[in-house]
Amino acid sequence: MNILRASLLPLLCLLGTATFAQDRSQIICKGLPVPAGFVISGETLTDSCNGTAWIIKRKRGAPLALDRVSSSASDNASLAEPNETIASGQCDAFQQTIRNTYNFSPALMNDAELKVESAKLDVFWNKVRQSRATLLPCLRKALKEATSGSFFNIDGSMLLVDIDPSGASKALQVRNFINADLDGTSLEYWVGTMAHRGVEGFDTSAAGAKWLSYPKAKYNLSMHGGFPVDSFIGAVFIFGSMDEDLATPVLLRIANQPGHPHRDDALAILMSQATPASLRALKQVNPAGFPAGTSQSIRELLENPNLLKPRAHPKLTREEQLIAFQGIVDGDYSAFREMVLKAPDGEVDAVATLRPEDIPLVRRARRASISRCNQHALSDYASFTKILWALTWKPELVK
Repeated sequence: MNILRASLLPLLCLLGTATFAQDRSQIICKGLPVPAGFVISGETLTDSCNGTAWIIKRKRGAPLALDRVSSSASDNASLAEPNETIASGQCDAFQQTIRNTYNFSPALMNDAELKVESAKLDVFWNKVRQSRATLLPCLRKALKEATSGSFFNIDGSMLLVDIDPSGASKALQVRNFINADLDGTSLEYWVGTMAHRGVEGFDTSAAGAKWLSYPKAKYNLSMHGGFPVDSFIGAVFIFGSMDEDLATPVLLRIANQPGHPHRDDALAILMSQATPASLRALKQVNPAGFPAGTSQSIRELLENPNLLKPRAHPKLTREEQLIAFQGIVDGDYSAFREMVLKAPDGEVDAVATLRPEDIPLVRRARRASISRCNQHALSDYASFTKILWALTWKPELVK
């Protein structure tokens, strides 16, 4: 990663000769049955389970599991607010309950104190779940009116999406996650949630900007060997999972801020997008304040990129790849994994067989893949980026 930052090369050089990776680990909340073919290998903390969860791994010799990720914004097509009627005084007591429940800052508490507050949050969640018809409208109203960086922004919107996973609820969650104070927040969960909202079609560019401006933007993955995620990698997870055309203006704005501590990260991600809009944006980058050679790196990318060369005799057919990439979008990696086993360097087959009309699917697959937010997803992102540059770049686009 440091090499990438220093040279400001696009993410297609992120992992050198990296090929498509395979992700095998999973977690389940305690109390849920362990799937057939898996065994418990440890435990971890996760906000998605409101506490601890089991780390599970597939038994030796068992077939590979599937990664599941929301396929698109299809479940969130309507962002219209639900028609909820709130009677006079209906939410008064609930508002006081919120104030009494979320009157703490996780960043200022020790483990024992957090355990006490966690028990209070469990009571609050159960209360709302048990009185959904009455309290759900009040919860939504409170989140819409929240103006502080209270932990309620995070926890309350998690609860909202848990009991009403509509497009309107997820849009409100994005807004409240952006407004939240990240100190004391599970950064892994925050980034992962924003990545999943991004791949579902929501504009999470403000979350990406918030992450790149947060001075303590780093964490270790609770799975995958504790892989370290820093400001750059977390930004790749967020910006890479969302529609490129939504991310491009924000990345360009950050890259053109001489005093921004992570403008080089924004530029590197911008250089990885491989879209007509990002190519135009790169020509608007102000190189002042960047390391020597930045202008040359951008110019080389625009005018003479080192593109993948198609394999003369492809091992993979176009149909095999389209099925695999659509599977990623739908959350089923089985065809993709079979394709990787058949041709680990399948990127050269992609540029040999895919057509211009296939590019949107490749982009959707790249977004869905990176939303897994782990090192394997980074490897796949680099591979998809190489494919997209080879399929997208045309001399006339940079004139």
